[in-house]
Amino acid sequence: MKLLLVEDDAETRAYIARGLGEAGHLVDQAATGRDGLFLAASEPYDVMILDRMLPAPDGLAILRTIRASGIRTPVLI
Repeated sequence: MKLLLVEDDAETRAYIARGLGEAGHLVDQAATGRDGLFLAASEPYDVMILDRMLPAPDGLAILRTIRASGIRTPVLI
């Protein structure tokens, strides 16, 4: 599966990405809400993992924006 991981804490992001990679998934990573929104809108993903407490935009704002643009990828927050 191709996943998008948006997490601003570098240690947490690395830990989650490593585990998902070891499970055989391809993981794209973003450290900011802005970068995450850009990737979410420009690449097809099987699943997105969004941090709720990102600096602007936060995870819920990203989710609202991608849903408004018609992207229906499943999202874990």
